[in-house]
Amino acid sequence: MITSHSRSRRDFLRAAASSCLAGIGGGALYGQFGLINSALAASCSSYSAVSDYKALVCVYLAGGNDSYNMLIPSDTTRYTTYGNSRGGLAIARGSLLPLAVQGAASGETYGLHPNCSEMGTLFNAGKGAFVVNVGTLRQPTTKSQYLTPGYPLPPLLFSHLDQQGQWQYGQPTSHGTTGWGGLAADRLSVLNPGAPLPMSISLSGTNRFQTGVQVQPYSVASSGVVGPIGYDGASGAAAANAIAQMLANAYPDPLTRSYNAVLNNAIDYASTLSTALASGPALNSPFPANNPLADALKMIARIISVRGALKVKRQIFFVTMGGFDTHHDQLADQPALFTQLSQALGAFYQCTANDLGIPGAVTTFTQSEFGRTLNSNGGGTDHAWGGIQFVMGGAVRGAKLYGAPGASGTLFPNQSLNGPDCLARGQMIPTVSSDQYSATLAAWFGMQSCDIANVFPFLKNFSSPNLGFV
Repeated sequence: MITSHSRSRRDFLRAAASSCLAGIGGGALYGQFGLINSALAASCSSYSAVSDYKALVCVYLAGGNDSYNMLIPSDTTRYTTYGNSRGGLAIARGSLLPLAVQGAASGETYGLHPNCSEMGTLFNAGKGAFVVNVGTLRQPTTKSQYLTPGYPLPPLLFSHLDQQGQWQYGQPTSHGTTGWGGLAADRLSVLNPGAPLPMSISLSGTNRFQTGVQVQPYSVASSGVVGPIGYDGASGAAAANAIAQMLANAYPDPLTRSYNAVLNNAIDYASTLSTALASGPALNSPFPANNPLADALKMIARIISVRGALKVKRQIFFVTMGGFDTHHDQLADQPALFTQLSQALGAFYQCTANDLGIPGAVTTFTQSEFGRTLNSNGGGTDHAWGGIQFVMGGAVRGAKLYGAPGASGTLFPNQSLNGPDCLARGQMIPTVSSDQYSATLAAWFGMQSCDIANVFPFLKNFSSPNLGFV
């Protein structure tokens, strides 16, 4: 018979483990729920030791960023098309921040949303780049093919949950139960011998992107290291003593033992990271106030600053910024979103350059499940498909647009509603697969081509597995 007291202890262990989820060898906790499905082949070569440091920082723009109001063609001909399609949502041409785009076709000019000044500065300095018209694809797809019944397309194209999963999984056919960041950590964690923390650290809790088979993300808050929650209202020494007693017990059922193991690891990780951060260097670069994304990126910078104490050569970070599902009041809401994003990214880059001194070792990139319709639903926009992503860092081959030509023959798609590159409401048909985008980042991070091919099995359907932006 299971007493209510034993159930409460299990409930506590489960809740505490979830509050500060930590990586546990072999995916023990996730294995209990059948969430293990390794995409990696045993035939791939092992990894040799490295002396350099690299970090990938994923900034996930949750809700579907209307990125075609972020990067805008500003030459007369194409801006007129943009304005006709966007109607009342169009950003005034005179307010756009000019971009010095290297390699732009004759007569083509571009501008940024006026609230993205820091991103524009990074771009023009060669430290930022845009990847144009990216979306989930199983293989190259034209408009006529999209309209052909039975043509292989990613399932549930305009669904938040499904597209988030496919972007983060690396396989545009299903949600998956792992993410390409987690699978990268599985393989590359050998480059962090003796490291006391997992390679993957999340500022936004549990996420699919960082979920691996062997490595799970360790959660940290923007305000500091996450510790286990209290027990029955206890706090301080009383909570610590209660937790210690529970962790010392032997539990008969495997589920509670798994929670127990996770919580033990979480306590160890919290202590280790707290100690390292306490002796870390001061960060003098200013971060904007009242900006949750900036707070998260500052914490990431603090963790990077103690990379030596943590004995790490490779790290993967994840943070979510919400609010991009702009069905309503887009003109009122979007400027604040872009201001928060741009200021946070600008501050973070300056910190990596001026305080950390390793701008080339940190590559920050955006993800978002899809773009949005070019035309308005009355006050905002609806779910669409292809969108634009931003990448920044000292290793980025910046001041350029990356992508592939669509049916119109140009890298930046034709924005005529129901034109050659989009559907009736301006849902852009991607010319670049999210897998190509992700694989390019994974290659920079150090993943071997064999592992990349296994993590992104649909990559073979595209002519360019590496887009070359980093």
